[in-house]
Amino acid sequence: MSDLDGAVAMAGMEAEALPMRLHLLRVARHELAGGGTRALGLRRIAAAAGVTLATLSYHLGSKAQLMQALVDAERERDRLWHADWLACMAAVPRWDAPALATMLEQYLQATGADDAHGDVRVTRMVWAELMLHAGVDPATATLLQPWLQDRRRFWQQLLAARIDDDGQWSELLFAYASDEGVHALALEALPDYRLLRRLAIERLSHGLDPLQRVGLASTTAVFEALVQRLDPALGLATPEGTSPLLEPGRRRDIAVAACEVILEEGAQALTHRAVAERLGIPASSVAYHCRTGADLLIAGQEMVYLVAQGRMPAPRDDSATQRQRVTMRGTLSISLAAARDPLLRPHAIDLRRLRGENLARLLREGDHRLADRLDAQAAAITGLGAAALTDAEGGDEQRTGHLVEWQLRDLAS
Repeated sequence: MSDLDGAVAMAGMEAEALPMRLHLLRVARHELAGGGTRALGLRRIAAAAGVTLATLSYHLGSKAQLMQALVDAERERDRLWHADWLACMAAVPRWDAPALATMLEQYLQATGADDAHGDVRVTRMVWAELMLHAGVDPATATLLQPWLQDRRRFWQQLLAARIDDDGQWSELLFAYASDEGVHALALEALPDYRLLRRLAIERLSHGLDPLQRVGLASTTAVFEALVQRLDPALGLATPEGTSPLLEPGRRRDIAVAACEVILEEGAQALTHRAVAERLGIPASSVAYHCRTGADLLIAGQEMVYLVAQGRMPAPRDDSATQRQRVTMRGTLSISLAAARDPLLRPHAIDLRRLRGENLARLLREGDHRLADRLDAQAAAITGLGAAALTDAEGGDEQRTGHLVEWQLRDLAS
């Protein structure tokens, strides 16, 4: 065979290999979006793709190489999507409050919605999964950093020189979208959620225009009515209510272990066996107190609430930072699970409607006389989004507090 014949043959092999590689990456991204990092076993992906393990390894290499290729592809999809946003918004001369609120609402709506091929939603699911997993896995954190910086750069470019304090605003919106975007994935189809989100976004944007506070009482009344309307049948503990999990015993131990699984492995990893292994007891003992998986999730979610309310210590380290981390990881993990399973939407809407409940109490205790629960909700979304980003990138934990203080700067007078 001549060198030319050999080159032609090699080119043909590469052309055949490329579609297979793309097929395998397509399968892997759907497995990651639908099942989280736990679903990225090579054997599972090979089976889902209808190929042998040897074929998968030949085209994508090791699991680390697969993850790198997967993140590179999703990052490029995300970059192009954000580039379209920048192009669409290029003609905006300056961001005022109404324009900022409309833009952020449309951005989050696009985040939670699906396109004809499902590509946008899959990329958002992959981002949310990796953002959360980066907080407990250094390898994922390292892999995510370039993508995280791409997203931060998008908000900087979107606002640069078109808003006062553009550096602060870009960090605030990046943080806000990082928290709210996960809820949007789970709840975008619910009109009540979209209204709740709109109220919070409008309150966030009032920092651009103090005159927006005129008519505050009517907006607050709508918000309070909506929160009450969304009070679900889950019946989880409010800050003033009682809870059987406050009493020592096996049920509380199970709830603490369930909470730990949610924090460290994600809500989809929560099983009777997983809890039993943590406690060193039979799975049947866990099932005696929490008969179904739904019962187990409710116990874990209520423990997240009790930690957030300061009525139970945070697992492992009962510091203020760790309690915030429990709130962030617990609520976002459950909302991400609800994005994968619509049956969990009642859990997600409860988590979303109560955003800011505990911050409102702290603001009242701190004599923020103008702050109400809607202000607190908008600030809490920012704070928990900033906590998620800090968790993912190992940044300065004090940045979260500074960002929330800046957002509430006109409420302290």
